[in-house]
Amino acid sequence: MCAAVADCFILTFRGLSRAARLDWLKLECRTEGTLERVEGVSQFTRHATFATLTVPAGSDVTKARAMLERAEHSCLTRGVRTLEAEVVTAPPA
Repeated sequence: MCAAVADCFILTFRGLSRAARLDWLKLECRTEGTLERVEGVSQFTRHATFATLTVPAGSDVTKARAMLERAEHSCLTRGVRTLEAEVVTAPPA
């Protein structure tokens, strides 16, 4: 389930960034899930996604962070979700 949440996040980000014409170099992502028994049924009740996005030097970091947050909110998962994101700028080539 955690891998599916991470895949959803990455694929959604790719689509959103393409539509917004946001150039990026690398996206590293991992997701942690909390599995609990709720009313006798095991289910994931929360997911935390940790992402590091590398963008070219001179990129709009605010726009990049907004795209990461939008991707996290667009995924179709239940339960509480959180995103801890970092945008780093690559050194000039």
